[in-house]
Amino acid sequence: MRELFKPDRILSNILPEQKLKQGADYVLSQFVLPYETGGRVLLCNVLTHRIIELNEAAGEGYGMRFTGSEVGDSELLTTLVKWYFLVPEGKDECAFYEGISRMMRAYTRPKGVNSYVIMPTLGCNARCVYCYEEGMEQTSMTPETVEQTARFILETNSNKTIRINWFGGEPLAGEPAIDRICGILRGAGASYRSSMISNGSLITAETVRKMKDLWNVRDIQISMDGAEQDYCARKNYTFGGSCYRRVMNSVSAMSEAGIRVVIRCNVDADNWTGIPQFLDDLKGEVGHKDNVAVYFSPLNAIRASVDDVTMWSRIVAARPMVEAAGFKPADYLGFGSRFRISHCIADAGSAVVAPDGSLYLCEHCVPESRYGDVFRGVTDKAAMDAFARTDFTREKCRKCPFLPDCTSFSACPVEDFHCREVKEMLAKDMLKLLDEKSYNIGAPMGEARSAGLGECGAEDSHGSGFGDSLKDRFENAPGDGFDNGPEDGFGARAGSLC
Repeated sequence: MRELFKPDRILSNILPEQKLKQGADYVLSQFVLPYETGGRVLLCNVLTHRIIELNEAAGEGYGMRFTGSEVGDSELLTTLVKWYFLVPEGKDECAFYEGISRMMRAYTRPKGVNSYVIMPTLGCNARCVYCYEEGMEQTSMTPETVEQTARFILETNSNKTIRINWFGGEPLAGEPAIDRICGILRGAGASYRSSMISNGSLITAETVRKMKDLWNVRDIQISMDGAEQDYCARKNYTFGGSCYRRVMNSVSAMSEAGIRVVIRCNVDADNWTGIPQFLDDLKGEVGHKDNVAVYFSPLNAIRASVDDVTMWSRIVAARPMVEAAGFKPADYLGFGSRFRISHCIADAGSAVVAPDGSLYLCEHCVPESRYGDVFRGVTDKAAMDAFARTDFTREKCRKCPFLPDCTSFSACPVEDFHCREVKEMLAKDMLKLLDEKSYNIGAPMGEARSAGLGECGAEDSHGSGFGDSLKDRFENAPGDGFDNGPEDGFGARAGSLC
């Protein structure tokens, strides 16, 4: 047996080795993912994040039922029990996970607000055919709300460095609000950094300068929609023209300026045939590729349909095309070296600030989930607590091997049609890359996570952008909702919040 990756360090300090239970028979844990290759077996424990390799002899019969005496007579089986790869038959592993999760959250979760998603406007110069904000009133922050938002951030931030993600609408349609908020933070001597979700159409050389000098943008996700004809039809810009190549040139300029860029290409069956041309155009137009990753994300309508597995299989198979174009492809499973203490910004201490100053836990939430505003703070703590309850797991999720690495709270508005099947496919792809020595869990930023692989995010949300995905960054680290650890690369996760 060979240990490829050690378990989460904090979890190891809290969770003792599993002891042999008198009279119990043992079976493979529901949280263990096996991958057979070349006579060997890789076992990935999604609960502890430990990965081991068994050789041909040791791997034979790993999925069998073992008696307590068989375990006691085998050093290998005893170790597999200690490390939670084998568990007593009949164990309620969902309840065990929920207990560990509560313990980890109590031990590590920061108090207060640790990141902000700010929507300076719901206005947008595109009319994307799939936009979930369609029909919403396109309001923008008033000068009073802008000033109070900055004060709210200064008064409530619990991190040494303020973390902001600019979202919309199209956030650059509210550029003066971004200027003013950052100006107030800088004037107050606050340390801050930010990221952004944008369609990229309004980015100019002056915008890139401000991203670096005033807004302190470290990461940006640019949404695109395939080849130029599909892009223009789906973006449906109000000015009626195409900025397809201009956006690509802006990507190159941002990359050259040291800003990490993730291009999110939203896909379905209708635009997939144009993906080779899209990648070829990117290759030609983006001259500076060092800080650029590309990933594909099925539209929400596809994720919620019977066609989701087919689309995801195409996406996984497209990795060589992305690499051939000179870009970092995505690690869609997003499996890292840490136990996921939080699963989305909604349960991780982030505040979403709407253009009218209202406070939400998630920008996908209905108006009824509003829990306060930047003027009065929290006015409905019951609504705030109810949305992100983590003590109730959906019935269909209780036996799922991916439960420890997936959304655990029942109020999440997103459900994938074949979520388990999709994750199993992505897990096999991840373990295959690991076996090929091209997936480096825990690699620091600047080293390729999977031969340059990063992770990436989702259709229209802060929760899925980049850099261990904004989703991961806002959620996963104690006391730090951004750049929170060794997985700080480009990020995205199947089944992420949009």
